[in-house]
Amino acid sequence: MTEFLLSKTGYSWDAVPVDGVTVDDLDKESFDIFRREALRSGRMTEKDLNMSNEQLLDNLGLLEHGKLKRAAILLFHRNPEKWVTGAYIKIGYFGEGSDLRYQDEIHGSLFIQADRVIELIYLRYMKAMISYDNVTRIETYPRWFRYRSGYMRTRYISVMTAFFRSDGLWKH
Repeated sequence: MTEFLLSKTGYSWDAVPVDGVTVDDLDKESFDIFRREALRSGRMTEKDLNMSNEQLLDNLGLLEHGKLKRAAILLFHRNPEKWVTGAYIKIGYFGEGSDLRYQDEIHGSLFIQADRVIELIYLRYMKAMISYDNVTRIETYPRWFRYRSGYMRTRYISVMTAFFRSDGLWKH
């Protein structure tokens, strides 16, 4: 039903303006992460990023008539679950079969979640062989993970910038 109504209005789900939240309610750390990764990826320059958060949101197509769109809340609000139920990452470590040994949840904006998930996987879920070279501890991850982790930072940047078109506007 929701999809039908949205299709009749011409909106996509993430483009719907949300009442009761302003640019001032958004999280500074999320904007910092966005700026850092947009610059690092080469998708935007210092000059492109040297603007207020409100101007940035407007340039990304995340504001409509002064109201934030759902996408802006997911990307930049510290608690997007207030508007979008289940907007968090849940990671679990399983033993034999369906034996859940432990789990973690990562909450926050999508930028914060993406920033924290890689670190959490390394620190808690990946098992490394530990050896020593004199007094230096050396952690060696499985070959398949070393291959993948070599481009994890690149994949992270890809995930973050995949939300945006090459002209800097939000994809919807």
